[in-house]
Amino acid sequence: MSVSALPAVAVPAHVPAALAPASPRMAKAARNRRERWAVVSTAVAVAMMPMAIPRGPQNLAPADLFIGIAVTACFVWAVASRWRCRFPFALAMCVFMAAGAIAAFVGPVPSGGVVAILQDFELLVWCWALVNIASSPQRLRTLLATWAYSSIVWTALLLVGLATTTHFLTGQTDAEGSRTSLTFFDPNYSASYYFISIMVIWASRTPRRRGVRVLAYTMLVVALVSTGSNSGMLSLLLGTGLAATLGVYRRRGEAAALAMACFALVGGFFVVSNLSLQTIQEQAHGSPYPVIRDGLGRSGASVAERSKVLHESIKLFWQEGPLGEGPTSTKVRLQRGMAPYVKEAHDDYFAAVMERGVIGGIGLMLLIGGLIVYASPLITGRLKPGFREVLVHPNAIIGALAGTLVAQAVYELLHVRHVWVLYAIVAAVYLWGRE
Repeated sequence: MSVSALPAVAVPAHVPAALAPASPRMAKAARNRRERWAVVSTAVAVAMMPMAIPRGPQNLAPADLFIGIAVTACFVWAVASRWRCRFPFALAMCVFMAAGAIAAFVGPVPSGGVVAILQDFELLVWCWALVNIASSPQRLRTLLATWAYSSIVWTALLLVGLATTTHFLTGQTDAEGSRTSLTFFDPNYSASYYFISIMVIWASRTPRRRGVRVLAYTMLVVALVSTGSNSGMLSLLLGTGLAATLGVYRRRGEAAALAMACFALVGGFFVVSNLSLQTIQEQAHGSPYPVIRDGLGRSGASVAERSKVLHESIKLFWQEGPLGEGPTSTKVRLQRGMAPYVKEAHDDYFAAVMERGVIGGIGLMLLIGGLIVYASPLITGRLKPGFREVLVHPNAIIGALAGTLVAQAVYELLHVRHVWVLYAIVAAVYLWGRE
């Protein structure tokens, strides 16, 4: 008997409509609604990333509420549509979190260690939600465009705050002087956001009009300078230089890219050899302009502080063993050892080893290794046609990643929300968009 000859199954009149088999059209409409809600909620969470104040208990912020809604919506969409989810960085972060748990159990601040591990897990789940929702070019375009346009709006609010001396918008405090932080509560986090936003606009060519993009770049650079963040400026210089070199490589080939890199190295060597950094720092320290005085003018003192913390931390590491004593324990341990300079670690790489031990360092290296592997299609530009149209300049994402990894060597950015969005973009393109 053929399938067409089978009798139709009629739904009895007394069966409720909710129990009746849904038509394919209704099922498709329900799937579309769940997908749309997941995309919209995730886009809103991306737009609200700077909302880090007011700070609640355990460093929770308004941005975490939007992230929780987005993760829930993505989970419902994935389950209902039977989506085959991908979980990048799972091994690396499991090792990293396990190292933190082991160290926190024997350390002086177990509660702080637990909070840090929960933050690790939240950011990892947030990354997974972004990776899976960005599995199509259209959804990735939505997320990138949301980041680009929302960063312009946030920057405009900062500039309005500077023009009207509204400290709620600028985030300026007595402790930081003239340095701005917007709603990030930390100028260096704010600078990292502006830098990555510049690269996202470059990569996605959003907004479409060149004049509007140039205006957006100008606003973001002004905002970054207003933070007085030396790590942010370093990221901008290195990230744009690398992205430009890779752009030449994609368009002109290896010889042209090598020539550009050599020219940049020779020019940099000439500048460094003929300028005294110490003299520049001293002149900046005495500058009548607060943004110069609180930015470049404090770079010498900042380097000295980090050197002292690093020196004291190395002594603690050799004295107390290779397993560490838990996240956020550096300051407490330095106080306990009566160190002459007591402060938390300012380096993601050394902090991982110092606080989570050798196992934590291995976990962080696995994470960085995964990022390097995932970044390979962005370097070569070998993307599927849909993704190629979304990421017009994929080399800019490489610049953003490189600049961020360098900044993590002088400041702790591993628990910053927008950094994990960047990681998710890199992983999503590798998993779904490579040719």
